[in-house]
Parts: sequence; structure tokens; C-alpha cells
Amino acid sequence: MRGGRGRARRVAVGLVLAGLVAGCSTAAPPAVAPDTPSPSSSEPAVPSTRPPEPEPVPASSPASVTTAPAVAEATEAAAQPPAPEPVVEDLEVVVEPEPVAEAAAVRAESEAATDVEATPEESGPVTEATPASAAVDATEPEDPAPAPTGMPIEFPPGVNLITISGTVAPGERRAYVFDALADVQYTFTLGAPAGVWLNAGLGEDVAGLPGERPRRASLVLPASATRLLEVVSTAEQPADYEITATVRSLDLGPPSGPVIYLTFDDGPHPVHTAEVLDLLRRYGARATFFVVGRMVERFPHLFNRILLEGHTVANHTWNHENLTKLSGEAIDRTLERTQEILGANATTCMRPPYGALDDLARQRAEEHGLDVIMWSASANDWLDLTPDTIAGRIVAGAVDGGVILMHDGGGDRSRTVQGLDLALQQVSDQGMRFEPICTR
Repeated sequence: MRGGRGRARRVAVGLVLAGLVAGCSTAAPPAVAPDTPSPSSSEPAVPSTRPPEPEPVPASSPASVTTAPAVAEATEAAAQPPAPEPVVEDLEVVVEPEPVAEAAAVRAESEAATDVEATPEESGPVTEATPASAAVDATEPEDPAPAPTGMPIEFPPGVNLITISGTVAPGERRAYVFDALADVQYTFTLGAPAGVWLNAGLGEDVAGLPGERPRRASLVLPASATRLLEVVSTAEQPADYEITATVRSLDLGPPSGPVIYLTFDDGPHPVHTAEVLDLLRRYGARATFFVVGRMVERFPHLFNRILLEGHTVANHTWNHENLTKLSGEAIDRTLERTQEILGANATTCMRPPYGALDDLARQRAEEHGLDVIMWSASANDWLDLTPDTIAGRIVAGAVDGGVILMHDGGGDRSRTVQGLDLALQQVSDQGMRFEPICTR
């Protein structure tokens, strides 16, 4: 009896021990994500490059089955230390983030490479077509240049002379446009102070003066076109200007009608020469100015204006001397000095002051290559005459080939200016042309 109780006590103790051992072997530790940062850490977790420790495999012991063989096995397990569990690595489960990123990058590069390789095939036809399209463009005519814009210049029917007035600011370019017909001569003459000039783009027919810009333009086009005319200012102050425009068809042949030669002596004068120039421009008339060398030296800007507006200049001695009272050497000096200051724009004409000429003076003039030019009619404007009287004398002398003497210097010539205005008004509609007598 006592032996049976002992065995029963030992069996009970074995069962208890077996249960304790089974409980310890089946209790699994809590699972922890390998790359999950600790909540207490403020820095971002760095992915591990080392494979995570394998989780222990839970024991699937049959200790839960209450059978005698299980008790025996449990007793033996309690008597012997548990054998270590084999480590099983599941490569499909353990996936690092870096290889995933690299794989994605490789796929992206592969796709990009595929796109790049496909691009030439797709753009090949476009590349081959580019030279052909360029060749087509090269053969096509270019777009015409835009038509010039500006204020229009128009000649009313039957009118061959118009005037245009305006004011130009410093640095400004006032633009005008006109429809130029083929084989028609257009002439534009600008009246303006120094620093204001005329730009017609081509065909400027003016004297060349150093440091000066043209104020007269004459052009004939072989084909009809719209042309640009500009008044350009380099002056420091606003300037008033006036343009006289004339038109003449070359289809009518050489100019017809009487030609009158207006001539002016003793200038340039600081007041009256400018007034005479304004009148000549307004009526489309050209003239020859027999200038005094000393006055050219004093008023070079007026001398330049005479030339720039299409007129010509000739020799009237240096100091308005009476040549019949001079020696041969003195005649040479006054003619040479005056011809020198006229420069390249000097013509081969000479008019003796007072009309005083003897054989010696004529001989000396011929030796200098100068032709003596006198007159066929005089306005007698050095006398105390009214403007109406002066105008009557000018009109009376306005015959074909007539050379009319007037003065723009040497005294008060205001009545000369008024008489000239009246005379040009009377003859302006009679088909007369006023040209320079000296042209070379």
C-alpha cells in the first residue's frame, strides 16, 4: 500500500513538472517589427542591412493530449534539457527595403532606355523631312517688306507744287509718305534752321557739305512705289520747317515754257537771305547767288543753306570792290580769295560789283577761268522803290532766257523781299521755270 502511494505521488509530481515544462516551451515572446522605430526615439529609423533574427518556432508538442504515453514523454522531456530548435530562414519573407528601391530604379532606367531608344525611330521621319521643308521654304518668295507709314503727301489734280509745314522736336523723325509714279520727277526742298535735315532714302540731289545734311531731294523711280520722306532733327530746340514739293512727268519730254534766271547779289545777309530762300522754296524756284567772300566768312550757315536748298553760288569779289579801280594783281587777289572760300561748290561765274568792268578786269577773270555774267533786267531795288514797283520790274523782265538782277544784301532789302513775293504770285501760274544761271 505504502509502495503504491509512493508511485502515485511520483506520478503526480511528474505531471506537475511536465505541465510547467510545457508551459515554458509554448510561451512565445512578443513579435517586434525589425525596422519599426522606437516610439521614444526622435530620429528616423535606419533600415537594417543585416537579416533579422529568426523568430523561434513555437513547439507543437502533444503535451495537451492527456494520455499515458504523453505523460511518459513529458517525464522524459523534463528529465533531459530541451534540444535547440533548428533555425529556418525564409528568404521570401525577409525582404529589405533597399533592394526594392534598387529594383524600382532599375525598372525605371530600363523604361527610360526603352523610351530613348524608341525616340529616333519615332522622330526619324521628322528629321528626314526637315531639310525638305527647309528647301521648300527657301524656294518660296519672302514676305514683302511692310509699307512705310507716315503723313500722306498728295498732289491735287493739275497741281505740281505744294508746301507742307510742321514743327519737329529735338531727336524726332517726322515721317511722310507719297505714292511715287514711274518716270516722274519728285523734288522736295526743306526750309529749316541748322540741325534739321531731309532724308528721302535715295537720290538726294544736293551739294556735298562737310558736317551738313541734305535739305533737298530729287528722285525719279523706274517703277511706281510708296516712298518715305523724313524730316530729321538733331537740333537742341524744337524747330519749325516747311517742305516744298514739286512734281514733273518725264513722259512730257524736256521741260517746256519760258526759263527765267533769278540772281541775287551782295549776300549772304543775316536776315534777308533767309527771307529770299523761303520765298524761292515756296514757289519752287531756284536761283544763283553772287556772294561776297567776306560775307560768306561771316555767315557760313547761310551760305550752306543756299547750297543745301538747291541753289548755286558764284564770285562777287571779296569785299565788293570796283574792279575798274584795281590793279591787275589786286583783281587777282580778290577773285582768288573769294573762289577759295567757295570751295568745291564754286561755279565758274563772276559778276563785277556795280556792273563795272573794263578790259583788264575781263582779262583777269578769263585767266582765272571765270565767265562774266551780267543781267538783262534789273529790279532797281537799291533805289527807294515800293514793293509794287519792284514786283512790276521783275515781272517785266520775266521772259524766256531773261536774267533778272536783285539784291539780298548790301542794305535793307525788305522791300525786295516783298516785291519778289508779289512777282512770283503773278507768274506762278504761267508755266515759267526759274533755274540757276550758273550750274558748273
